[in-house]
Amino acid sequence: MNLIPSNYTETLLELKRRINLAQYKSYSAVNTELILMYLDIGKVISKKIKTGWGDGIVDTLSNDLQSEYVGVKGFSSRNLRKMRLVFEETEHNSIWPQLVAKIPWGHTNLIFSKLKDAEKRTFYLQKCIERGWSRSILEEEIKFDA
Repeated sequence: MNLIPSNYTETLLELKRRINLAQYKSYSAVNTELILMYLDIGKVISKKIKTGWGDGIVDTLSNDLQSEYVGVKGFSSRNLRKMRLVFEETEHNSIWPQLVAKIPWGHTNLIFSKLKDAEKRTFYLQKCIERGWSRSILEEEIKFDA
């Protein structure tokens, strides 16, 4: 007969906390790399368009990237244009790329598409990190101008 030790539940909870922490840290690290990649892609597109490429080339890039990385989301023409926008908006503000890298891309898009004021952008970027807002909460906070 297998008897469960009296401290089993505590041990199980401790292991579950550790697993959850590792999962969260892994997700955060992957998200940070993804966002940094998006900013790099935005930088490349921005520089190419400034040196003479037409904006229509974004559609071609999108098609070619989606063909190469089948099943990988994020390379639509619309998202590539957002990468360019976010890069151009963040390139002259040293703190924004650091903040953007800590939150999901959807949050970043929402902040940069709905808000033009630099102080408000910084406020909402910081609050997303501090409070762990979901996108729907962020949307509500912006709507009611927290």
